[in-house]
Amino acid sequence: MNTSIKITIEDWDGDGAIRIPDEALQEMGVDVGDSLYLVEEFVGNRQCLILTSAPKLPDPIDELVEELTQSTQNLAVAPATTAM
Repeated sequence: MNTSIKITIEDWDGDGAIRIPDEALQEMGVDVGDSLYLVEEFVGNRQCLILTSAPKLPDPIDELVEELTQSTQNLAVAPATTAM
């Protein structure tokens, strides 16, 4: 499920800071003390920052190649028979 929550950048002793609402943490299944990653990605042609619990977002092409590779390996090829 994709959820969008507007977060305001606040000033914290001269640095930019964001507060992550409890509802967002609960939606992600994380709590105080857990590690999160801010990943730079492009959605279409727009640069976005994505908050995730994974250090890197999977590349859709890599996922497709892996799925195709597994599907090919799982195919059982019957030996050819010749008529005599």
